[in-house]
Amino acid sequence: MKLIYYQKNKNFGDALNPFIFKKLIPNFFDEDPSSIFLGIGSILQFHFPEAHKKVVFSTGFAYGKLPEINSSYDVMCVRGPLTAKRIGIDPKLGITDGAALLKTFDFGEKKKKYKVSFMPHHQSDHNYDWRKVCKEVGFNYIDPLSPFLEVIDAIKSSEVILAEAMHAAIVADTLRVPWIPLKMYPSINEFKWKDWTASLDMQYKPNYLKAPYNLGATSEKIATRLSLEDGLLLRGLSKVHYKYSDMLKRNQFVDQFGDMCKAPQFLSDEKLLDDKVGQLQEKIEVFKRKYSSLYTL
Repeated sequence: MKLIYYQKNKNFGDALNPFIFKKLIPNFFDEDPSSIFLGIGSILQFHFPEAHKKVVFSTGFAYGKLPEINSSYDVMCVRGPLTAKRIGIDPKLGITDGAALLKTFDFGEKKKKYKVSFMPHHQSDHNYDWRKVCKEVGFNYIDPLSPFLEVIDAIKSSEVILAEAMHAAIVADTLRVPWIPLKMYPSINEFKWKDWTASLDMQYKPNYLKAPYNLGATSEKIATRLSLEDGLLLRGLSKVHYKYSDMLKRNQFVDQFGDMCKAPQFLSDEKLLDDKVGQLQEKIEVFKRKYSSLYTL
């Protein structure tokens, strides 16, 4: 059985799949695509050949069009109640995100080195120099494409996580680190956030901040276009104007970003989280018994 997850980049949430499932289900996964295991991530919209057996374990839906969930699917559990409703299964199977299984791992005690750490969505990471901005406001920056164990270490070493990346919040919550949700770009999918938060009886209440981009490059293009269009603007003066405008916008954004650490913090009820982790563990054991014939020695 082949473990399926998004692999086009080394995004933190997706990279957790082999670490979690190959440890909890050892000597099992191979490259045989005749049966597949869909793990953590919003990948239910992917289409696979009809004949393949498709085991769904804590997977979520967020994008595109769902395939028909027919007899070739063995849905053991999904990320949350919204995904369960979307694919028409018992809402009790919307347990929670599989990354919650990290609660069963021993990462040791970590000294709190950072008051606030910020982790952007991997797509947002390209839009701005977050490392520089974090340094200016005194936040620790967590690269969403860093090796996953480094990310986990940084999360555990933080007093609070400012999370645009959903799995920054999920893992922080799992490891009992308070988190603050932030949304700056349209690419942040609210359905999957609400799916996960609902699974732990929380609401998704993000702090909205106007999306910053690399403003200097954008303004340069605008100034050049205006100069070419009417022939009246002096390019040099327009560059000064837009550079000054960019500086004001940037300073305003940095101030607002720095204030995000004052926003309400979230942390799920630990008793409920433990119950959900226990349900995931039970599903792991059911899976092992059901597919024991596929084990490799």
